Amino acid sequence: MIAVVATLRIVPEQSEAFEQVFTELSANVLANEPNTKLYQLCRSQTDPSLYRVLEIYESQADVDAHLQSDWFKAAGPKLRPFLTERPILEPLDTVD
Repeated sequence: MIAVVATLRIVPEQSEAFEQVFTELSANVLANEPNTKLYQLCRSQTDPSLYRVLEIYESQADVDAHLQSDWFKAAGPKLRPFLTERPILEPLDTVD
């Protein structure tokens, strides 16, 4: 399996709106990507502008399909105004 941790920094006073948009993306991912085992937005307990997305996929092909999905592509323009910098993606291999 492939894991990804995406680190997102947002405009702090925009957290509620950001979370609403991300929740829509997450619902689409979980409903339409059966090989996505985890897609969870997490907010830092110490920094209200810091979020991480924890993602686990069955294979690299599933990661690629996620990135090419209509819902992921549509979410980009909606999420971009909330971000203060480009997301940082850290791909990981799961350890069984």
